[in-house]
Amino acid sequence: MRKDGLIILEEEYTPIASALKTLKHSFLVKIVGFFGALIFMVALPVVGLLNVVFPVKKKRVMVGTHSLVSNIHYKHLLNGALADYDIEIFVFTDWLNEPSYYDIQAKDILPKWLMCYDVYLLSPYVVFIWAMRRYRGFYWHLDGAILERTALWRWEPLLLELFSKKVIIQAYGSDQWTLLQSTDNINFKFGLSRFRKRYFMMDFKRIERSYMWAQYAHLIAGDIRYLPRVSSFSMAHFYVDLDLLPYRYNENMDKIIIAHFANHRERKGSYAIEAICEELKAEGYAIEYRSIYGVSRQEALNILDESHIFIEHLFNGVMGTGALEAMAKGNVVLTNFDQRLIDFCLVQNYTFYAPFFKEMPMVNVNVYTLKQALVSLIEDKDTLKKRIEDSRKFVELSSKRVVDGFKNESMIKQIFED
Repeated sequence: MRKDGLIILEEEYTPIASALKTLKHSFLVKIVGFFGALIFMVALPVVGLLNVVFPVKKKRVMVGTHSLVSNIHYKHLLNGALADYDIEIFVFTDWLNEPSYYDIQAKDILPKWLMCYDVYLLSPYVVFIWAMRRYRGFYWHLDGAILERTALWRWEPLLLELFSKKVIIQAYGSDQWTLLQSTDNINFKFGLSRFRKRYFMMDFKRIERSYMWAQYAHLIAGDIRYLPRVSSFSMAHFYVDLDLLPYRYNENMDKIIIAHFANHRERKGSYAIEAICEELKAEGYAIEYRSIYGVSRQEALNILDESHIFIEHLFNGVMGTGALEAMAKGNVVLTNFDQRLIDFCLVQNYTFYAPFFKEMPMVNVNVYTLKQALVSLIEDKDTLKKRIEDSRKFVELSSKRVVDGFKNESMIKQIFED
C-alpha cells in the first residue's frame, strides 16, 4: 500500500486473457456444443421414452452444482419441506476439497476420459442426460445450471420444460452481482473486478442469464437490487443448520477477539478493517484481531468459537452465510446493510420492520462508523455479552421462520409435484 495516497488498483496491469486463447476456447466450446447437440438428439428421446414407459419411482431433487457451504443448509431445508424426496447435492468438482459440501460429484458417475482436462467441457452434456432420468426437479444457484458453461446454456430452460422438470433458482451472492449494476458502489465494483476478473468480464451474459431464469424458473429468490424478478425478499429470514453450529460463547473478555473472513479482501474492505483494529490496539484497547483466510471450514469455525466480534464487510449491503454462522457460534456481527434495502423493507412492511431494525443485534457499519462501533462494544462488556446472547437467539428465530415457511408453505412441494 502506497504512503503517498496513490491507490494502486492493479500492481501489474496485464491482459486478463489472451485474445487468441479466448478465440480457441470459444471455438472449442462451440465444437463440443455441436457434438453435445448430436448426443442430445439421440439420447434425450430415449430418456424421454424411458421416463414415460418406466417412470422412476424414487422422487429426487438435485441441489447444486457448485461446491458451496450454502448447499448444506438448502438440503436441510428441502429435507423438511419434501419429506418423501431424496435431496442430493451434486457438484461438478470439489474445488474446495470439502467432501461435506456435496453427495455426488461428476467423477463419481463419469469415466475420467469423459471429463478430459476440463470437467465443464464435455461432461455437462452427459450429466444432463443422466439428470433427466434421475431427478424430478432442481434447486440451483443462478450460475449452477448443468449446461451453464456450455454452448447450449440458452437451450436449458426449453429442454427442462420438454422433460417436465421443475427448477427453483436460489441466488447466493456473486452469481447475481455484476460490474455494470454496481456503479453506485465503487468499492464493491472494484472488489468484484479484483476477486474474479474473468468472471465479471462476462457481465452481458450474466445479465442475460438473470433475465432468462427470471422468465422460466418456477421460483427465483435472490437480491432484489440485481435480479429483475424475485418471488420474495426479506431481511428477517436467514437460515443456517443450527445442529452443525453449536453455541460456544467465550466468557473470557479480558481480551476481546475480533474475527474477519479476509478472503476476497477488496470485496469486503479487509484492509480498512485491519487498519482500524490496529489503530485500536495502538490506542491501548485489549483486543486481538484474527484475519481468517486459506483455512478449512472447520478451522474457521474453531476460530469463531473463540472470538467475540465478527466483522463481515463494509459495503456489500447484505448479510451472508459467514455472518450467520458467526452469530450462531456466539459472536456479535458488524456488517453493512444497504440503506436502499432498509428503506424498501420499511416502505413495504413498516409494521414488522420498524421494530425489527431497532431490535436486531447486528450492528450496521461502514468505514466511517466501524471504529466507534467497536469501541462501544469493547468498553461496555455487559452490552457486548447481551448482544452475543441476542445474536444466537436471532439466528434461531430467523432460521425457524424459514424452516416453518418451507414446511407450511405448500408452494415448494406443489412445484415439484405438478
